[in-house]
Amino acid sequence: MAMDITAGVLGIEAEIAENKVKHLRMWIFECRDPSLKAFKLGLAAAILLGLAHVIGNLLGGCVCIWTKEDLDRASANKQLAVASLIFSCHRRSSRG
Repeated sequence: MAMDITAGVLGIEAEIAENKVKHLRMWIFECRDPSLKAFKLGLAAAILLGLAHVIGNLLGGCVCIWTKEDLDRASANKQLAVASLIFSCHRRSSRG
């Protein structure tokens, strides 16, 4: 949860840094100069958020699947939770 909060704060800081850059106006087009600081903060936030979700999914799935015997002795709800976690991870990895 701390990693999610930190990623959120980094994202807000990135938006603030992006809002500080100079606007360019040419005829009817208006753009901003790219902000390297905003890019770095946003990238750090995305990496931290991704890492938090990977760790959460791994720890959530490892609660009852240390061994095959543990999985067999687990309640139906825990077995269903593990199956859902495995299917959701497989679905995400097969999209790319």
